[in-house]
Amino acid sequence: MTPEPITHDAYTDRYVEAATASLPADQRADHADELRSSIRDQIDARVEQGDEPAAAEVAVLNSLGDPAVLAAGYAAQPLRLLGPRWYPTWRRVLRVILWSTLPFVALGVAISLVVEGKPFWPAVGQVAGITLTTAAWIFTITTLVFVRLDRADAPVGPWTVDSLPARDPHEGIPSGRAERAVGIVAVALAVIGLVVATIPWDVPEAGRMSVLDPALLPWSVILGLALVIAGALVTARARALGRWTTGAAALNAVIATVWAVLVIGLTAGGRLFDPAFVDFLGLDLDAQRVSAVCLVAGVVALAGWAIVDGFRRARRR
Repeated sequence: MTPEPITHDAYTDRYVEAATASLPADQRADHADELRSSIRDQIDARVEQGDEPAAAEVAVLNSLGDPAVLAAGYAAQPLRLLGPRWYPTWRRVLRVILWSTLPFVALGVAISLVVEGKPFWPAVGQVAGITLTTAAWIFTITTLVFVRLDRADAPVGPWTVDSLPARDPHEGIPSGRAERAVGIVAVALAVIGLVVATIPWDVPEAGRMSVLDPALLPWSVILGLALVIAGALVTARARALGRWTTGAAALNAVIATVWAVLVIGLTAGGRLFDPAFVDFLGLDLDAQRVSAVCLVAGVVALAGWAIVDGFRRARRR
């Protein structure tokens, strides 16, 4: 079939219609007339230089590009999902929500599956699937909220130098109040949790028991407390100096490694928890194995993060 020959304005009308179709009705005619006039002027200029009208029309429209881009410019709606005005705030909010939600989701799902007596690999798959699904929903909903704010041209709070993280006057590591408070609370909770877990309690119809095996007293518990306090002192000294040194990072790595080896060794030998406590929970052998694997994975993740974070701070200086 022979293609229809290109004639003057054969493409121009279709281009103008595509570029203005999404505009409000009261603006469409004005933009269409302005665009059509601009296209014709450019075509006439090319024709005066010796181009054929049809070829000149194609060249001009090709140079203008996708009509959807022009339409976005006319409507003052940029072709992007989220612009730079809201992107930094979106990233900070999303990071806080994810880090404060997903670990507890994964832990809660893991505990529920262990209690149900799920086999190991199906349990791991369910934990990963539910955690990733939760992350996807959080990402989608948070992003849609910020996209709406960006499209609505909502005002962003003014940025001032007070928003900068505080730094020590030496070589400086971040030392904001929030980070210091989190560190103090984490150490306090670790010490309190370790002590409370070793105290025996009278449980109705179950007898006297503690969370951790009483055989760990006193030396293993003392070693655990010493490691927690030593890690806190290393961090405090780094803040006092205003920097993380390679030596401090190495000492931090040793403390984290010893702590991880201690917990993993006790878990692998079945000597971490009070047998009476395990019986009280009613965990069968498979459930105990899944619980042990989840605990070991968490310990490895925490120790690895502490080691990497220490050397990262030392290298940053």
